[in-house]
Amino acid sequence: MKKNIYLSAFLLVTSFIVNAQEKIGVGILPFTYVQGASSSHDANSIQETVTNAFVKTKRFNIVDRSKMDALTKEKNLQKTEDFIDGTVIEQGISLGAKNLISGHVISSKAEQMRTDDGTVTYKAKLSISLKVIDVATGQVITSETIEPKSGNSLLGAIGIGASTPEAAVSKAIKDIENKIDEFVNKNFPQVFYIAEIQEKDGKGNATKILIAGGSEFGLKKGDKLKVVEITDMEVNGKKLQRKKEIGELKILKVEDENFSTCSVSSGGIEINSKFESKIKLQIITKE
Repeated sequence: MKKNIYLSAFLLVTSFIVNAQEKIGVGILPFTYVQGASSSHDANSIQETVTNAFVKTKRFNIVDRSKMDALTKEKNLQKTEDFIDGTVIEQGISLGAKNLISGHVISSKAEQMRTDDGTVTYKAKLSISLKVIDVATGQVITSETIEPKSGNSLLGAIGIGASTPEAAVSKAIKDIENKIDEFVNKNFPQVFYIAEIQEKDGKGNATKILIAGGSEFGLKKGDKLKVVEITDMEVNGKKLQRKKEIGELKILKVEDENFSTCSVSSGGIEINSKFESKIKLQIITKE
């Protein structure tokens, strides 16, 4: 009897961890580019930078690049970049992709500069458009087109001081890595769940929490997370999910691949109360 109880408890905890840390399938379509304003080499280099930004988070299952070719050919037949048809959707689903990342290099031109002493150097300006496509619906759910001079520096960058045009473009691509990381974190925040409240103060404030998320998903000491309350609502006949932020956490220690210990920076009383009342809470990575 006890063995059955222990087995059931083990399976429950295992299921909880798997569901809490399920990786998102992402397919990155080969990047396109404007003829004369960029090149296939630059487009491939930028695509590689975007792919690496997804890979290093350890949050995603990246669909093999070669398998994206068929999807790209299908997508190129469409009349609009904001929708892909059922064939592409079915192929994306079969490959295990929940989202597709479509990239278009608008410009990666290098320009010559001459200093007062006559030295010739080069600068390169990048202009990139990224789209996140929901495979289930075929709709574009996020679109960012960035021009360096527009004031939106998400993906814009200027490579300055290079000795050749190629070096200038390479430097500019290197410079956008942090901005691409921001794009990934903004559009794909990771979701975890509270495993247990480890410590409370005398007033009932949660002060230390164990979450079901660890090194497997790239979490590290010092990371800040927000706690949100999930409420299902129906508005005008449409089912909506409301996410209300109720607190903030900071990772004290990554225990292993599955768990991390966090201190509660704010919202301790509400977090404890709602957790004990079994209200649905999520832990979401901050931008």
